[in-house]
Amino acid sequence: MEQPQREIRAAYADSTITVYQAYAPEIGLPAAQEGRIPAAWKRDRMTWVVKRRSQTCAAM
Repeated sequence: MEQPQREIRAAYADSTITVYQAYAPEIGLPAAQEGRIPAAWKRDRMTWVVKRRSQTCAAM
């Protein structure tokens, strides 16, 4: 089976959805080592995933 170019990885329950975000090494490595997001991260580059009440979560 061919791997998709992009995919959303998440865990969900009735009350929460946790989405796992991949970061470039220059952001991810310092974040993992220091326990905080470094200054190289830009808030305006974020993408939000929103579940609408009329939709249901499906396994991908």
